[in-house]
Amino acid sequence: MSSTKIVAANFAAMQHKGYTEAGLTSLRTALATLVEADRGRGVDTTVVDLGSPDDMARYGAEAVTDPADARRNKDAVDAVCHAAGPDYLLLLGSRDVIPHVPLKNHAPDDDPVVPSDLPYACETPYEAGGQEPGRYTAPSRVVGRLPDVTGGHDPAYLAGLLGRAAAAAPADRGAYEGYFGLSAAVWEKSTRENLATLFGDASALHLIPPGGSPWQPGPLACRSHFVNCHGAAKDPQWYGQGPAGYPVALKAGDVDRHLTGGTVLAAECCYGAELYPPPAAPHLPLCNTYLGSGALVFFGSTTIAYGPADSCDQADLITQYLVRELLQGQSGGYAALKARLDYVKLKGRLDPVDLKTLAQFVLLGDPSVKPVQAPTKLVAGTDPGAARTDRRREARLFAHVLEQSVSVPEPLPDAERDAALTARLREIAERHDLPPTAAVSSFAEVWQHEGQAQKSFGQPPRQHLLHARRDPGAPVPTDVVVVVREHEGDIVSVDEYEAR
Repeated sequence: MSSTKIVAANFAAMQHKGYTEAGLTSLRTALATLVEADRGRGVDTTVVDLGSPDDMARYGAEAVTDPADARRNKDAVDAVCHAAGPDYLLLLGSRDVIPHVPLKNHAPDDDPVVPSDLPYACETPYEAGGQEPGRYTAPSRVVGRLPDVTGGHDPAYLAGLLGRAAAAAPADRGAYEGYFGLSAAVWEKSTRENLATLFGDASALHLIPPGGSPWQPGPLACRSHFVNCHGAAKDPQWYGQGPAGYPVALKAGDVDRHLTGGTVLAAECCYGAELYPPPAAPHLPLCNTYLGSGALVFFGSTTIAYGPADSCDQADLITQYLVRELLQGQSGGYAALKARLDYVKLKGRLDPVDLKTLAQFVLLGDPSVKPVQAPTKLVAGTDPGAARTDRRREARLFAHVLEQSVSVPEPLPDAERDAALTARLREIAERHDLPPTAAVSSFAEVWQHEGQAQKSFGQPPRQHLLHARRDPGAPVPTDVVVVVREHEGDIVSVDEYEAR
């Protein structure tokens, strides 16, 4: 049983941003090579031009005439997926070809929206979901993106990514057991916990400080990279944190040409997967640099990401889940889907930071590529196609159950907090070293189908978020969010999260 893959492209959008006819021809040639390579792997791949009236008429939908229109792009992708039911969906091009869907950011930081590919992974139509992240908590599609350079029009970069995807073949898990672990020193405990869970030990962890850029090629040659450092908007380098400040941990120049082909990376860093237009070619974003240097999987955040200092949550967990699935022989796209579903299942009651985490992490890479060979004992005697179909069915069922059972935050007016509760929240803020000016925002926990759930289980706690920046002058976000759950005046839980 063969699998199916849709490559969603928009050649008119590429032409609009400067690709020549010769450049587009070279990309079509690279796509034809990928289609042929996929056929040899048992994957039936179809390229669909979202900007072509003829292509879209086959799926009963209108062509996308404005590449910046997230709604039209989401509608077009939904139409193709409903008609074709693909096992894999590959978005071809950066956000100026097929846009991220901008979702509202209910976390109290400076990101106005969360650019996200999550809606493309969900059956929820844009008409029903819009820009509300709480409407996209039940992903069921296997989605990834092969980006070109935002604002760029050199076909060689994207053709190179397509060529590497075509040539990719799973390697023995042993090739991925050696890892390059990188962490800001202040997050040593949570990073060690993650690495020990994934690889059995944390002995190869590099802390910043005392280490830092520049790097020799040796450590970067490991095929598994796991990074828990600071990132900043439109910045091609990541940072550590210690008593002396924020030393550079890794920069694009360290990665360029020093990777082993087939590298996979999970990055917790703020803006780690931000596809911004670089000011000049030598300064590509780190995500573009990783992919251009041979990485097959890059999983990172488009905006400010969060996690606790001394344990694993938010960015720590969703990246851990992805790497776990990759090491078990799953494709990058299925690993991302499973990571999202497992994250929602674990959390159950999502707060604004949880919703942002779910929305902001995107997979950059061909979603059908499997970097790691599945253990022989798990695949011997099985029909790969039947097993894949069963995984997709299970994911859809899992998504349906989650959609019925999780709660999402809904903003409450400040008047909902009385003087006594406000005073208690200020006391909690002081205990967490937040200034008296810390912002406070409140939310109700609302079940997606809240009517019956609320009758059965009663009114859930309210959520109150306290927010401030610990070091406003730092070169990176230093946001701290304290999430307080309160029920009828009683404090249920208090958790602190720091910007990565």
